[in-house]
Amino acid sequence: MLKRIIVLSTALGVSLFFSLAVAEGNHDHDHDENHLHENDIQPWRIGAEIFVNSNFFETDFGDLRGGPYATSSPGVDINVAKGAFTPGNWLRFQPVGRLHFWNGSEWIPHVPDGERVEVIDARGNIIEFGAGEVSDIPAIIGEIDSSGGLHEHLDFFILNASNAQGGSTGAYRIQLRLFESQPNSDVSVSIATAPIAIVFNRGLEHEGFEKAASAAVDLDENSVLADNGILNIQRVKAFGKYYKAKLNFIGNNQFQLIAAEEIPETEHNR
Repeated sequence: MLKRIIVLSTALGVSLFFSLAVAEGNHDHDHDENHLHENDIQPWRIGAEIFVNSNFFETDFGDLRGGPYATSSPGVDINVAKGAFTPGNWLRFQPVGRLHFWNGSEWIPHVPDGERVEVIDARGNIIEFGAGEVSDIPAIIGEIDSSGGLHEHLDFFILNASNAQGGSTGAYRIQLRLFESQPNSDVSVSIATAPIAIVFNRGLEHEGFEKAASAAVDLDENSVLADNGILNIQRVKAFGKYYKAKLNFIGNNQFQLIAAEEIPETEHNR
């Protein structure tokens, strides 16, 4: 059922019922290459595809502003010189895979004290990365400005099983994928990036963290599940019903539906 080609365009009447307001408070920055922050994620767009300066970033919990269990790095700084995005659209990220923990000798897919990484997006939504599960709702990084650029820093936190800020000594890895959408829509208007890994240091000495980071580079779990061109839509209305849908980009602004799951009426009316 529902196996058909979905053409994404501004004229397409795909009705989504996530009520998201326009992200406020964008930073006003110059977006030429001389002003880019080298430690930030730097995406650019060519055609329908988003590229990034790297798929691997290192950072530390312990910002002076946020305290020992928080950080606002890495930020996201669009490289307009290489390829601007569409003004007024939203830059988003989709969580990928589970939280991993470095125990001093290897990366493992579970954590010692129920830790999770939370990200607060531009609308104040909390996105969770846990060892058991991750949020399936995409986050809003911010609204793309009139030059096709954006520079934002979201807040990342490490919390323990008691829901308090804190985390066992070690390193933590999350993955996410960037995509672009129109305002108030979860429908991607781009091919999402390959998974981007962020490794957070929580209390390790420099040498110990570099060992963890080097080992994380070779982690490729989730890569098969997150190939370029796969788009997840959390709620879409079709034929009078609501569905979760997974689509594959096939070129020429077309996506092929590869999976759909009906959402019970009790859920979509909440």
